[in-house]
Parts: sequence; C-alpha cells; structure tokens
Amino acid sequence: MANRDLKLTSTPMTSIYRQILKKAWQITKKLIYLWPLGFFVAFLGNGGEYQVLFKEFSLVSKQPERVNIWKENFQILWPGWDLGGLKALFLFFIIIIALVLICFFVWLIVSSLGGLIKGAALGNNNEKSTFKKLLLTGSKNFWPLLGLNIIAKVIVYGFLIFVLGPLMLVTFKQGHGSLNLVVVGASFLIFVPLTIIVSLVTKYAAAFVMLDGQKMTECFKNAWRLFSANWLVSLEMAFILFVINIVIGLCYILASLLIFSPFLSLAVMNALNKPGLFDILMYSSVTVLLILSALIGAWLATFQISSWTLLYLRLTEGGKAYSKIVRWTAALPEKFKRKNV
Repeated sequence: MANRDLKLTSTPMTSIYRQILKKAWQITKKLIYLWPLGFFVAFLGNGGEYQVLFKEFSLVSKQPERVNIWKENFQILWPGWDLGGLKALFLFFIIIIALVLICFFVWLIVSSLGGLIKGAALGNNNEKSTFKKLLLTGSKNFWPLLGLNIIAKVIVYGFLIFVLGPLMLVTFKQGHGSLNLVVVGASFLIFVPLTIIVSLVTKYAAAFVMLDGQKMTECFKNAWRLFSANWLVSLEMAFILFVINIVIGLCYILASLLIFSPFLSLAVMNALNKPGLFDILMYSSVTVLLILSALIGAWLATFQISSWTLLYLRLTEGGKAYSKIVRWTAALPEKFKRKNV
C-alpha cells in the first residue's frame, strides 16, 4: 500500500478507537458504492466475534446430538435413494445447477470482501473507486481469500468435530450429569477463545492479502504476529463493534415494530371485508422490513470492514497502539497524584 495516511493525530497513549470509528463512519456515509459490497459480505455474518458467546455454547453442548443425527440421517437416506432411469439424470442436473449457483454466490461474497477492504483503504486516502472496479479487484484475490476462510473454518470446526465431539460422546455415555456439565463448560472455555482468535487473525490476513499483496501462507504468519503483538487492542475493537451490533439490532427491532404495527392494524381491520387487502398489506410490510434489513446489513458490514481495515493500517504503520485498559492503568498514578495534591 503506497500511501497509508490514516490521519490519526493521537499520541501513543491516547484513544485510537474513537478516531478509527469516526473515520469508518465517514467512509461508510460518503462512499455509497461500498454498500452493495457490504450487502454480500453481510452473508458472512455481521454479529461480530463476540457473538460466539451466545451461539457457540449451544453448538458445543449439542455436539454429541449433532453427530448422532448426521449418522442416523446418512444411514436412513443413502439406502433409500432410488436413482434409476430419468430420476438419476434429473438429480444430476439439479445438483449441477445448485453447485453452479453456490459457486457463483461464494465468488460474489469473497470478491466483495476483498473489494470492500480495498475500497475502505482507498477511502481512507480520500480516493474513490466504483463497485465494479472493487469487485474485480477482490476477484483477483479470490483464491487466497477463500483459502483463508476455509482454513479458519477447518481449524474451528475440525477442533469441534474431531476433538470435542468424540470427547463429549464418550463422557455423555457415562451418564454422570455433573461430569457432563464440567466437560461442556471446559469445552466452551476452549472453543470460544479459539473461534475469536481465528476470526481476528483471518481478518488481518485478508488485509495483508488485499493491501500488501502477500501470499496465503505468508499472510497467515504475519497476521498471527500482528494479533499477538496487539491482541488486547484487537479484542477491545471486537467488543466495541459487538456493542454497536447490539445497539443497531435493538434499533432495528424497534423500527420493525413501528413499521409493522400500522400495516398489521390496517390488515386486521379489513380482514373480513377486504381479504385481498389483508394479503397486500401483510406482504407490503414484509417487503419493507426485508429492504430495511438489507440496507442495515449492508451498512453494518461496510462500517465493520472499514473499521478493521483502518485498525490494520494503524497497527502496521509502525507506531505502537495501546489498548484502553493499558491507557487507564497508565493514567492511575497521575490521578492519585492529583488527589494527593
């Protein structure tokens, strides 16, 4: 990256999050052509790293059940398939079409991720681009970005399936409730940090690919080093973005209620006299909510990727970034001196 002017005026012991988030907000607000990229990136998940605290617990605790369910379904479905004659040909074409659509959708999501990272970096330098150019730029790095995300999923779910799954199956067969609870709790304490760390390292690795042109193996090593040197800053940024997600989610729920309630009231009032109007009103409300959801998802993904890109640029520009906890701790002696005076 030739010009990395983040325009941060902070000294090493001042806040960096406020300035990064402010700059990310400006980029998101001004560069509307990033939103279509953000719309597709949102399918990767907008919940943030700390969402695993809520969703991964059930994933871990239900792991033995999931293993048994998949095994039973495979045993039931495989012998029952009738693939004779035209059915086999029809199934073959359905599978081919489904695979093509899935591959295109994956290409679109991954390319949008790369384009959004590049677009945020250009926006930081007040340089503009277009949706098409950024999508093509992201597509040129499709395979490294896809490889990073696949490796991340393999690490996380491989550990879940091949380590935690068998361990919990063996433990649960013993029938000891207290032991089962201990195993689930221990698995949760291991799995959640692993998921968060892998997710953050993958974010930095993707930035190394898009902004520094590094190869996949090289960028993973550098991303791990960057995270290791700034793990507390990374976790704090993830937490701040997670809180923003919660606030936006609550606002969306409130907005949904405000939008849906008038449609519902009118629909109920006309349900008997005009049943056709009831369907129109209900479908209209659902359409409005879907459009609102798509816009919020696109905006949120653009804002988050921009924030991570700016943090990456800040951490790789050579200066040391201090976490809020470190800055608070460093400020304590000065506060005590003032009180004593």
